Amino acid sequence: MIFFLLKRCNMGHEHNHNHSHSNKKVLFFAFFITTLFALLEVIYGFITGSLLLLSEGGHMLSDGLSLGLAFFAVVLATKAATATKMFGYKRAEPIAAFLNGLGLIAIPIFVICEAVKRLIYGSGQILSKEMLVVAAIGLVVNLAVAFALSRGEKDNINVRAAALHVLADLLSSVSTIIVSLLIMFFDFTIIDPIASIIVSLIILSGGWKITRESLNILMEGKPKGFDVEELKKEILNVDGVSTIEDIKVWSLSGDSHYLNAHITISDETKYKEIMENLHELTHKYELRETVQITY
Repeated sequence: MIFFLLKRCNMGHEHNHNHSHSNKKVLFFAFFITTLFALLEVIYGFITGSLLLLSEGGHMLSDGLSLGLAFFAVVLATKAATATKMFGYKRAEPIAAFLNGLGLIAIPIFVICEAVKRLIYGSGQILSKEMLVVAAIGLVVNLAVAFALSRGEKDNINVRAAALHVLADLLSSVSTIIVSLLIMFFDFTIIDPIASIIVSLIILSGGWKITRESLNILMEGKPKGFDVEELKKEILNVDGVSTIEDIKVWSLSGDSHYLNAHITISDETKYKEIMENLHELTHKYELRETVQITY
């Protein structure tokens, strides 16, 4: 005989709703400030002749677009499920994170190529004073945006991808300040492309991590850090459970995890008790479960 138990864990609904509202506010603020200053940096990158400042401005402009995409994804993810989108729009968040991750890979590669050209052919004249002023303002802007994003949800992959973009900008701002001082006092122009390569490699590493993690979600891989074998042991320890025929755990987004399991029980009279124990177990793991029970 077969029973189907379908329970969706709602313990975090209100909590997630509050987080989504918070995420929307911080992402919109970050998008507006970052895009505005990015345009200023790009303009002054051309004026000063600094590749590092230009690459930082270009990266911040990309960040502005990425933050806008992240904001749109969070707004979309809060939409309710429909007759055609039965899981809602939660997948918008990992899709946005994946696209942001690709941006964090593509931009550093472009900057590295430009930096290598400058190492070979020379950097030309760089206006270090103007470069220093713009970089200092950029540092303040990035610190403000980083503080805003720190108030968002830490486990949301979309917010984390956005935060990684801003962290990359912070590194760029600090390195640009140091480089501008070295050029100003020592005329050490070769440091500009060298610093660009170093910062780009750091950004590239983070971009690869975010891209890989978001792709894992899109491919319905096992959630990061989730121990399926430990979950199996705990299910088998539930009184009345005989065997686990099949079990799958996957993520719809960075903070929405699902369980699909088929188990066999030894005593049908304990069906209700087993259901309650399984629900408590999946509640502990923060899983929305669909369990097929046979006996």
